[in-house]
Amino acid sequence: MSVSSEGCAVLDKYKTKLIATILNQIDQWEVQASDIPHEEVYRFVHSIKGTARTVGLDELGDLTEALYEKINVVEKSTWQLGECQSFLQEVIVYCKKVGAHTEQTKDQPRIVIADRDPALLVEFKEYLERKAFHVLVSTDVEKTIDTFYDVKPDCLIMDAGLKDEKGLPLLGRLQASGQQMLTPVMVIGDNPSRESRLDAYRAGADDFMSKPLDLEEFEVRVSRQVGRKKQYDDLLLMDELTKAYNRKYFQSFFAKQQSILTGVKEPFSVGVIDLDYFKQVNDTYGHVVGDEVLKQLASYMKQNMRSGDVFARYGGDEFAMLLPNIAIEQAKKLVERLLNGFMKLNFQADQVSFTCSFSGGVVQVTEGGLALERVMERADKALYGAKKKGKARVEVYEGGQEVVTQKVKVAIVDDDEIVRMMLSEVIGKLSLPANRIIEIETFPDGKSFLQSEWLLSQDRYVVILDGMMPKMDGLEVLQRLRSERRHDQFRVMMLTSRKSERDIQKALQLGADDYVTKPFKLLEVEARLQHLIKRGM
Repeated sequence: MSVSSEGCAVLDKYKTKLIATILNQIDQWEVQASDIPHEEVYRFVHSIKGTARTVGLDELGDLTEALYEKINVVEKSTWQLGECQSFLQEVIVYCKKVGAHTEQTKDQPRIVIADRDPALLVEFKEYLERKAFHVLVSTDVEKTIDTFYDVKPDCLIMDAGLKDEKGLPLLGRLQASGQQMLTPVMVIGDNPSRESRLDAYRAGADDFMSKPLDLEEFEVRVSRQVGRKKQYDDLLLMDELTKAYNRKYFQSFFAKQQSILTGVKEPFSVGVIDLDYFKQVNDTYGHVVGDEVLKQLASYMKQNMRSGDVFARYGGDEFAMLLPNIAIEQAKKLVERLLNGFMKLNFQADQVSFTCSFSGGVVQVTEGGLALERVMERADKALYGAKKKGKARVEVYEGGQEVVTQKVKVAIVDDDEIVRMMLSEVIGKLSLPANRIIEIETFPDGKSFLQSEWLLSQDRYVVILDGMMPKMDGLEVLQRLRSERRHDQFRVMMLTSRKSERDIQKALQLGADDYVTKPFKLLEVEARLQHLIKRGM
């Protein structure tokens, strides 16, 4: 029995990649919803036939060998989607079965064990795999390092005496690279002495066990390290509410795709989606229901996106998607398919059923080294176009098109001069996309604000409105704004020192988009204004 990880980890990786490539191609044909050129189907079958057995998928090789014999005598220029799916049915069923098994294995904790003794590796592997771990083993330092970076294990277990050809310990090699990715390390050694344990801990080990191992204790201690790693990952990489990836993970995955793009020139697409009328959901049904909508959106997207796609919560009700190996038009069709499916979901609140939609913008990344901020700005621009055209749709960023500048008028209505000055300074320093400019105007009371000619333009407005002012109460100003025929032009943030929940409820009922209670923190106001200006326009 071979215990080298090279024949296991590397082949497993390429098996997974081949299965994902096949299913992604089937998905793309479905998204295109048009006739498929015969040459494209022929190359697809030929490619699988040539690769399947190489990576150890012999059954898939047999299936595609038979299909290849059939397609060689087919005389047609195009295939309809249905007949293509029927022709490839056995391949599709096989790939989904293997893919489901791969997903199950992927969910198991991944353990890499490196030891000089093959017999011990067999024993450790078999025992841990009976305990539902996915275990890769190696007796070689270089292969262990390659496996470590390919697999990104949940725990690394290594023999204290395992060294490379230069006599450098494995743990020292990994530490020198500075890329341990928060993976816990357990050292197992022949010498149970205090000095051996201290040496291991000084070198960076998280745990130490001496041989011969008590296998039950071994499994318990490995499980403890794996559980701690999962907590770290959830804290650092996952959004707590939706269980989608968070912005930090999206940024790191984007950087990885950029490096792939630089090396092999495979473009990818990025999408941004934003729930339509989400504020109305919160106002009508409450934030608990709103949170449930966000969670259901994330769950639906993760279940229906392609294998290998990344879905992340970017902030609030805005989510980002990274779609590897897909051109812009196909990416648009993919997101449109996701939108159409999401709109069919029913949500329940107080025995009332309702549906939701989202708007989306997609952009293709073909330039190596392009900053994520620039890509997101382009996707945001396409998203804004979708919102402007009526929502519940997906738009594509058209590279090279002229940037349309949008003015956002911000009114600060407060009888406190210092508050007006502070807020003016904060707003003046806001970081906004290049296609938006801010014009600020201040007013000492509600009456002068409502009578100002400054309100007569067709621009969008963000109004920061004090709740208590002379001449006209802030709630009355809000009510007047919402009674206007052009009330959709205004986004209103209330500033209030009132502690009465009743007044806050009334402001929200009258249509306030947000409120802040005095004394407020400037950073909090800044963040909320940035959101209002960016997403509300």
